[in-house]
Amino acid sequence: MNRVKVLALAAVAALLAGCTVAPVIRTRTAEQVDLARFHTYAFVAKPGTDTGPYRSLTTQQLEKDVGQELQSRGYTPAAARASADLLVNFTVGAHDRVEGMGGPAWGPGPGWGWGGGYRWGPWGPWGWGPGYSDIQTVTTVALSIDLIDRATHSVVWSGTASSELTRRMLDHPAQAIDESTRLIFAQYPIARR
Repeated sequence: MNRVKVLALAAVAALLAGCTVAPVIRTRTAEQVDLARFHTYAFVAKPGTDTGPYRSLTTQQLEKDVGQELQSRGYTPAAARASADLLVNFTVGAHDRVEGMGGPAWGPGPGWGWGGGYRWGPWGPWGWGPGYSDIQTVTTVALSIDLIDRATHSVVWSGTASSELTRRMLDHPAQAIDESTRLIFAQYPIARR
């Protein structure tokens, strides 16, 4: 499994647990779709959270959490995927961005050359150099849950939670999945019963 997929799976497992900054939640319903007309659901055979020939812990947790959310809104699990009104898929993603400031510095340096306190130029003990920087990489993770009309193979509703990855998220993956699923479904058009 490539590094990005491993990071993405770990990140979604950790998404949102104990964030001090609220995650960004976005949902979208397909035009002219009445979600109340659907009654049963099943999970796709190979969701986006499974990259190997097995069901990941992330997938198992999401199936439990999403199943609870859907059942609390009146949907029932279908006996087989072929008879479900809705199919459910999960996807995860992660991307890094570089943040911070850096800049040149004016100060002492022992003559010609680069690196370790050296400055470029024939200025004696003074010169112009690369200075210091306060650069860091920030990882943003996202979890998406799609509800698909089995008859038309079209997404009818999608919810996404995205947040910066924290250490606490990685340490408490089950809590993170529970919380992200709850926050996504808080914006579902059909309320809990």
